Amino acid sequence: MSTQVVTGFAVTNQGGIPLQTTITDGSNSQELKTNTTYTVTSQSIGTFAEGARLTHLGVSVATGMCWAGILRNGTFIALCQSNHSNALGGGHKYAPILPGPVQLQAGDQLLVRSEA
Repeated sequence: MSTQVVTGFAVTNQGGIPLQTTITDGSNSQELKTNTTYTVTSQSIGTFAEGARLTHLGVSVATGMCWAGILRNGTFIALCQSNHSNALGGGHKYAPILPGPVQLQAGDQLLVRSEA
């Protein structure tokens, strides 16, 4: 199985959250965490921004992007509508708005699935 770097950016009422993680293609349980270049340690989105209201989210990969969503207690509470592949083009210049804002809690995870 191949791996690739997944990047993203989340916007909350408390500021932006840069995201970057290397994940294995074809796995459903891969978590996209904060980018260590900017946040020092890699953390789950809910742990990093507990109490913040998430309003915008964008995720991109090098080849094939399937889905991305916020998982809380085993249930998806929000899905990212801006998933794009750098190889296939498309995507948005800015992180688009979520269908509804999400109040982040400790333990919330941003799960992604990519394909080679």
